[in-house]
Amino acid sequence: MVPGLAGRWPACERWTPEYLAAAGGDTLIPVSHYPDGVTLAGKVEMTVGDYLAAISATPESWQHHYMESVELAELSEALYQDAPVPTDLDNLPGVSDTVFFGLNTGSCCHIHAHEEAVVFQVVGTKVFTLYPPEDVRHLYFEPITQDYRRSRVVFPEVDYRRFPLARRLNRIDVVLKPGDALYLPVHWAHWTAAEGFTFTLTRFFQARLRHYRFPSPGIRCILGRLIQLMRDRK
Repeated sequence: MVPGLAGRWPACERWTPEYLAAAGGDTLIPVSHYPDGVTLAGKVEMTVGDYLAAISATPESWQHHYMESVELAELSEALYQDAPVPTDLDNLPGVSDTVFFGLNTGSCCHIHAHEEAVVFQVVGTKVFTLYPPEDVRHLYFEPITQDYRRSRVVFPEVDYRRFPLARRLNRIDVVLKPGDALYLPVHWAHWTAAEGFTFTLTRFFQARLRHYRFPSPGIRCILGRLIQLMRDRK
């Protein structure tokens, strides 16, 4: 973690819900929809303003929509003026600037199978719980024929009777405050949790094969990708 790396970004002060709604205007953004608050049903298109209204309508409504894995440019190219990502990160392979923002947000435990990432916490505080690559064998990941990047263990309330090897995990908690940055190497498992309104900007980039962790989880990630590619070609 690099504390305060983005602390001087204008975004850390400007990006209130009202500011982001105005920047997004009438542009429709794909938003993840969780009708039961747990299971992803698909994407729905909403303006930033409508999304923010939906997640704050009732004390529980934040559970049903989450603006995740959206390109920053989809919200507004103008937002880059407020978030000057260090130029040292400009020439990385396969760059994607991805946004995660909402209310009381979090993620399941997963790995970036083929990407590395630099996370910039812009608004609010978010906790990243990390596990090194050698812990993948204790995280009960989905089979390579399914979503091989995702753990079946539900955090933070772990069912140790169902997943006994989870007791062996080497947990690392990292608290990101506005302006902080975190480097996530390929194959480091992690899940996140936050309270209140948060905005996280993540620069993903393609991981080089020499940075993969072999034999595990590198081999299963490559096999999972090959199976996915074969399915996509059908």
